[in-house]
Amino acid sequence: MPRYDKFNPDQAGELRRMVIDNIEKKKAEQAKSPPQKLHILSILSGKGGVGKSNIAAALSFALADFGKRVVLIDADLGMANLDILCGVRNARYNIAHLIEGSRSLSEILVHFKTSERATSLNGAVSLLPGGYGIKEIADLDELAMERLFDALSGLEELSDYLIMDAGAGIHKGVLSFAYASEITLLITTPEPTSIRDAYGVIKSLGTSAWQAEGNAASGLMLIVNMASSSREAQEVAERIRLASMQFLGNAPVYLGYVLKDDIINRSVKNCRIFYRTDPESSAGICVRNLAGDLIRICDGTDFKRKELPGEKKGVRGFFSRLAKSLFSESDNT
Repeated sequence: MPRYDKFNPDQAGELRRMVIDNIEKKKAEQAKSPPQKLHILSILSGKGGVGKSNIAAALSFALADFGKRVVLIDADLGMANLDILCGVRNARYNIAHLIEGSRSLSEILVHFKTSERATSLNGAVSLLPGGYGIKEIADLDELAMERLFDALSGLEELSDYLIMDAGAGIHKGVLSFAYASEITLLITTPEPTSIRDAYGVIKSLGTSAWQAEGNAASGLMLIVNMASSSREAQEVAERIRLASMQFLGNAPVYLGYVLKDDIINRSVKNCRIFYRTDPESSAGICVRNLAGDLIRICDGTDFKRKELPGEKKGVRGFFSRLAKSLFSESDNT
């Protein structure tokens, strides 16, 4: 083997060959491993006050602890306040500026510091603050809509998971996110009103999304929040699932639960995410379990979204489906 010193005339040639060999080796390894697929999830609820945004934010950081890159979008088009919950005060820009074309995606995204574990695994969390309502987006012409989709398509290179924190209720502005997503997480609590309203969402999605001809319905999963025990959460989930199966012929998958924990209220009052405040709290451990199960499901084949012939894929496909659902003449609800 030649020595690589100033007296060796073959040093440069040998180094070049080593570099080329390493490049070719990396290319071969990349060819064997398919590119990671972007997963798009929407989180919604039947009624407000069930901790939907709390879970959306906590789940994002838990996924980051598994080494995932997450972009969290405040998609509650009526009450966008996820930035406050995440401790971002007076965000300079939001999605409104992206729609106007006055700011780029990189200028709008807010990047958070994650745990040391997430950093070592290349996990990351970014927030796209909300700011526009349905009417304003609906007023966009086709050219402006395409410009918005082009800008948002940049999210594809920045994330493994795109999490949409949608609103509450059964109106089109909420359900449209479920129609467009790969997976929808429905948040409920053990309260009777929350259970009833969660069933109302399932009923609306069941008759409009699951059974509509030509509609590639999303996978619907149930999370029971503020449970006093795993048993109570299981009972709530089974009540909802049994009713859904009996009267709708379909039932959501029970993903898991988050226990009632004082850390959540304390964190909200301090504009902090409870999972970041204490990831080892009972609620934090529950969220980490949810994140692990969600990753296993997304990496599997149980909930692969059925793609319609000719439909666009990725971020552009999601927002195209969202716009089509939001602004269709007939209201599915």
